[in-house]
This record gives sequence, C-alpha cells and structure tokens, in this order.
Amino acid sequence: MNMKNCLTACLCGMLAAAMLPACTGRSKTGGYRDVDAWERATRNARKAYSHEAFVASENYRYSRDMWRGAALNQHAPAHSYVVILLAEQRGRLYINDRIAMDFPVCSGRVGGHETPTGTFHITEKRAEYRSHSYGSFVDANDNIVKGGIASWEAAPAGSHFKGASMPYWMRFNGAIGMHVGNVHRESDSHGCVRIPEEACKILFSKLGVGSRVIVK
Repeated sequence: MNMKNCLTACLCGMLAAAMLPACTGRSKTGGYRDVDAWERATRNARKAYSHEAFVASENYRYSRDMWRGAALNQHAPAHSYVVILLAEQRGRLYINDRIAMDFPVCSGRVGGHETPTGTFHITEKRAEYRSHSYGSFVDANDNIVKGGIASWEAAPAGSHFKGASMPYWMRFNGAIGMHVGNVHRESDSHGCVRIPEEACKILFSKLGVGSRVIVK
C-alpha cells in the first residue's frame, strides 16, 4: 500500500470511530436494543452541537441523552419554565426564553394514569420526599414485605406502609409533580413526570415555586 492509500485508510478509520457514538441503536428489524446499555456506552461521548441537530437525530424519541445549552449557565428562576412533551417523552428547560436543557422523561401511563395537559405552576419543592400513595409494606426492621403497592391496600400482618422515594420533588398539579424516578422510554408512571437524577437536580436548582410547567 502506498503512502496516499495508507493515509486515506487511516482517515477513514478515524472518521468511523468518531461517528460511532452518534449511532441510533436501531436494529435491522426496526426495534431497539437495550437502550440502558446503549446510553451508558455513549454517555458524554458526543460532541456538542445545536439543539436543532439534537432534535433532528434519528434516535431522539428513544434516546436517554441530555442536551445542554449556554443558557444553562444563567440563574433566573423567575424567568425559567419547563415544557413536558408527552408524545416525545422529553422535557425542555427554558431560561430567559432560551432553550437550556433537553432531557428524557416518563409520564403517566395510558389507561387512567395519564399526566394532565395544561399550564401549571410549581407549588412545592422538596429535595427529599416520599409518596403518600405508592410504595411498599415494610416490617419493623424496614425490610420490604411487599413492594409495588398502593397505600390503601391491606397491609400484611406486622407491616406498615412506606412511600416510594421521590427525590427533588416539584409539585405542580395537585398530587402530581416532577421527581427522580425510573425513566422508561414509554409512559409508565402513575401520573407524575419521572426524570433522570442528573436532569432533575438541575431543574430543582433552576426552577422556583411559581415557575411554569407546561404539559402538552
């Protein structure tokens, strides 16, 4: 192989390696592989680019990636709000009307637990919070006797109800709020908006009581 061909091969290899993190994870059948494993493998590997390009990427709807913009450096709770996009299962933080962060969410499941749409305002913020409705029955030593239950179910003998942990709680519509939780890429909560811990901590720090929450 002459020098020119050698350089060409090397450059092609480098470009291919650089493009790997941007792959979609879509299988030949159109389904998706384990997105948790894919997200872990590509986390923080992508180069910064515009929000428009991020949204236009093929895997946007199913990605667990977060996008951060320069506006995230600002702190203006009175001029910050969040938009929850149910169809896309994504959330967007705006600061001074500029997009600051785009992140995955998991909203209420279809069939009676849908997250209501509309414009609301944050009425309560608590870094540590537990659900009053869903959680586990535990014994005197805090061992789980029965998990994944509702507080109104009959408790097994010798057990009591312990609400599910909902860190960085931000109430915005009655019993419904935003908090850290399992973020599946389809709606699967009891009505709240679950958010990855990293994104939820940022929201908690950037939004205040009174900040708008737009669900659509």
